Amino acid sequence: MRPATRLLALALALAALASTADAAPADDGARVEKVADGVYVILHDSATEDWPHGNTGVVIGETGVLVVDSTYLPSRAMADIALIRKLTDKPVRYLAYTHWHFDHNNGGSAYRQAFPGVDVVSARDTARYIELNGVWWSRRQAAPGSSHRKTLAALEAQLASGKDEKGQPLSAERRRALATDVAHRKGELEELGRLQVITPNLTFVDTLTLTLGRRRVELRNWGRGNSPEDVTVHVPDAQVLFTGDLVVQSPLPFPFASWPVSWVEVLQALDAHPARTLVPGHGPVLRDRAYLRQVRALLEASNARVEEKLRAGHTLEQIQEEVTLDDVRRTCPAWTPAALDEDWRETVKALVERSFRGVRGQG
Repeated sequence: MRPATRLLALALALAALASTADAAPADDGARVEKVADGVYVILHDSATEDWPHGNTGVVIGETGVLVVDSTYLPSRAMADIALIRKLTDKPVRYLAYTHWHFDHNNGGSAYRQAFPGVDVVSARDTARYIELNGVWWSRRQAAPGSSHRKTLAALEAQLASGKDEKGQPLSAERRRALATDVAHRKGELEELGRLQVITPNLTFVDTLTLTLGRRRVELRNWGRGNSPEDVTVHVPDAQVLFTGDLVVQSPLPFPFASWPVSWVEVLQALDAHPARTLVPGHGPVLRDRAYLRQVRALLEASNARVEEKLRAGHTLEQIQEEVTLDDVRRTCPAWTPAALDEDWRETVKALVERSFRGVRGQG
């Protein structure tokens, strides 16, 4: 569903090289990075070759903990809770969601089980999106004949035959990777089949301030950007801002089903935000605004070029052929590896479609 997610592990590995001094307890599928005093991010390996886990934020105060987002699968969230307990013995009082996408909140049941009194927080309309989409996605993919089950069956057949989809023999390395992928996909289907969707019980419209003793945490709903309601989580005393998927380096952004016209405006506001450190929804911690500005430039270029083509009377299909944004790609080293070529094309195709709707006032 989201191109480039299979390359998330590469992005996180590169991030790990940049900051090892602040590493905290970790397990085989995640790494904990200290962002500021009492503020951490858990960066995860992908759940499967197709689906990532979002980053999880951990904010520790005097009276408890606030967690930002809860990953794609409850098993990963349970493992995160074990990591959090190595950082502090304080309970998780709040679980705050940045938006409704599954890879940021399917793990909510693990927190409700571990901390029955936890308040699950989101923007008002996001609460309904989480409940409806979580139920839909889990039932759809766990059902017989689903796309997930068909993909798994095809991969199992390759593993059994020892040949890839082109009939070529699998190398030993590829066989090991395929066996791991099959195991991950089986686990995903098992968890989706019994998924308990946790609907937020504490919602807000524009802003909400939560306290953890003297530590204050500020949530703001920016409205349409990457999703219908994108919430940022700001820790003022640490000058840290959790951006959710408004900013993603995985290593490409996620423009699918987005609102690129208003998204640009949100990124303009975030560029002026007082926080010194940005924690994106996926990818490495950002200590400056350079990457945010590259994402903004990508969206602005898409919107402007699509509008130009529209004024010439071109169809969506024509515009998707004509607007490649390759020049913008070359300005961001994270986006340029040749291994990303196919993912880049799919990402731009989706972004252009969203710009096509947005600049015409249709979405």
